[in-house]
Amino acid sequence: MSAQEINVDLAYDVAIVGYGPVGQTLAALLGRAGHRVVAFDRYPTAYLLPRAVRFDHELMRIFQGIGAVRHIAHDITTADSYLWYGAQGQLILDIDNRGPSPSGWARDYVFYQPTLEAALDLSARTFPTVSVQRGWEVVGLGQGAGHAELHLREHGKTGPIDGGPTRVVRARYVVGADGANSFVRNALGIEREDLGFREEWFVVDVRPHDMADFAHLPVAAQYCDPKRPHVAVLTGPRHRRWEFMLLPGDDRHEFRTSPAKAWELLAPYLTPEQGTLVRQAVYEFRSRLANTLRSGRFLLAGDAAKQMPPFMAEGMCSGVRDAANLAWRLDLALRGLIGAAALDSYTTERQGQNRATVSVSLQMGKVSCTLDPEAAAARDAAFLAGVVPAPVPVPPLGAGVLHAPGLDPIAGRISVQGRIGTASGEGLSDDLAGPGFRLVCVQGDAVAALGTDRMAFLRRLRAAVVCLDPSVPGAAKDLDGALTSWLSDNGLVAALSRPDFYAFGGASSLAELPALVEDLRAQLGSPAGGTGA
Repeated sequence: MSAQEINVDLAYDVAIVGYGPVGQTLAALLGRAGHRVVAFDRYPTAYLLPRAVRFDHELMRIFQGIGAVRHIAHDITTADSYLWYGAQGQLILDIDNRGPSPSGWARDYVFYQPTLEAALDLSARTFPTVSVQRGWEVVGLGQGAGHAELHLREHGKTGPIDGGPTRVVRARYVVGADGANSFVRNALGIEREDLGFREEWFVVDVRPHDMADFAHLPVAAQYCDPKRPHVAVLTGPRHRRWEFMLLPGDDRHEFRTSPAKAWELLAPYLTPEQGTLVRQAVYEFRSRLANTLRSGRFLLAGDAAKQMPPFMAEGMCSGVRDAANLAWRLDLALRGLIGAAALDSYTTERQGQNRATVSVSLQMGKVSCTLDPEAAAARDAAFLAGVVPAPVPVPPLGAGVLHAPGLDPIAGRISVQGRIGTASGEGLSDDLAGPGFRLVCVQGDAVAALGTDRMAFLRRLRAAVVCLDPSVPGAAKDLDGALTSWLSDNGLVAALSRPDFYAFGGASSLAELPALVEDLRAQLGSPAGGTGA
């Protein structure tokens, strides 16, 4: 049977290659904005085994915006601390995640990935303009005036289907979210910078029969034992994971295939009678950054854009941040409201933050994985003496669509979500203000200060204006004081935030507000034709 050729001419605004958490989140965000989205994945069914184990408050806020929180709440657990134990089993570092976060959620969560992916898939499919098409492998790329092109062939569970149909699909933009071995990145010839970390680890996921048997274990712990460094972490309320560093002389095939080898390493924690092996695998951990995230109408996100060591569990987090950062840019590009420079700055913003995050993960991996007993003893002593500081939180964005970065106290940093009250009810500010750009003002009438032209510009962006000054008619109420405190602590009366929740910048007086909005207008630029935007 000969292959069938199916041609689709500009059927979609955005085509997404890869339908893991990054592709699913991007599809939902673009679908929420009303764009025609198609997501392709080469496997005909969802991958039902766990991989990532942790996400933070920022991702929870993104999931809130696409309606996924209610579908994952039953299978996540807050992670209040990340404990590090030294060579002698002593506690050498407690990375404390307790306390409030800017996003209005707990700081960290552990989860079971199949549950999360099912929830994100459900959220994406809620939007009628989103099409999910599994069982299609991308085998070629093309680019023309005003569109990008994908050449696809049908793919089964184990490989391409001989003689099966092929397709040519066109979209205004294509996003490669197809993992560390990204076909899209490789086909575009985008090279990667190697930051010098390369190790193999053995990963074991277990479903205990009775979770109460393991209540004494930390939610997340790094065991810096030079005999074999390893990690133990809860993955939601019903599963646990262990990760063991592979040593010289270990038989990789045995680790991949022998349940007995898994139970041998798990023996200090549990026996075969106490649980069921869900998965065992050998992973190679790397630290690599793509040199650019954009080539014409093709863009990269997730592991296609970067790989990072797992020691801060930031891999999926950084990928979903990619999706949120890219979604608002593509939304504006598709609506003719953004110039090429603002689309290009997706690379500089994300690469700046990703490089810093990879660097922290890299350093934590180097200090935790030493196999030399003397070096391990020196490390433990340094941690206990406070010489080695705890890792910093997620850094601000790199250079991009930001107001006076380095001078503006909030530019490039995550904005605050609080509880507010409006005429329509009370709740989290994201829910009541809606998605999009947001101007929060605690002093005076921002609408009057901006005037007709600037307000028309904000309306084109679908921006919301939230006034919290009680002297202004119709003002919202700051129910928990979070937004007012955020601005006050930074010496501001107003803050302008982007749809990815990062602050564009702030104004210290109402008189500065027009200039802030004009700067956003200038940085978004004028739409460019051809493949530039």
